[in-house]
Amino acid sequence: MKRTYYVLLIAVMIFSFCACSKQELANMTTEVYDDYTAIIWEDKTYVPYCVISKTECGEQIGVIDDSKDDKIYEYKGYSVDEWIIDLYTVDNIAMLMKEIDVTDIPDGLESEYEWNN
Repeated sequence: MKRTYYVLLIAVMIFSFCACSKQELANMTTEVYDDYTAIIWEDKTYVPYCVISKTECGEQIGVIDDSKDDKIYEYKGYSVDEWIIDLYTVDNIAMLMKEIDVTDIPDGLESEYEWNN
C-alpha cells in the first residue's frame, strides 16, 4: 500500500513540474501597410527582412492572432528585441523579421525589400 502511495505521489509531482514549466506564448498581432505586413508585439513593430532557413529558429515565443499555423520564434543568437522569425506552417516558409528601428544588421543578411535597406 505504501509503495502505491509513493508511486502515485511521484507521478503527481512529475505532472505538476511539467505543467508548471510550460512557457506561455505571446499572442502577437499584425498591421497591414501598403508594401508589407508588420508584426506588433507589445511596444515593438517588426517588419519583413528576408527568408531564412528554418534551422535558424530558436524557441517558439508566440503566435499571430491565436493561430496554431502562424508561429513566432527566436532568431538563434540574437535578441528578440531586434529580430524574430515568423514561421507560417501552411507554406513552411521562415521569414526573418527586423524590429523597425534596428540598424545593426548581422553579416551575410540582405533585405529582400528595397524599402527596408
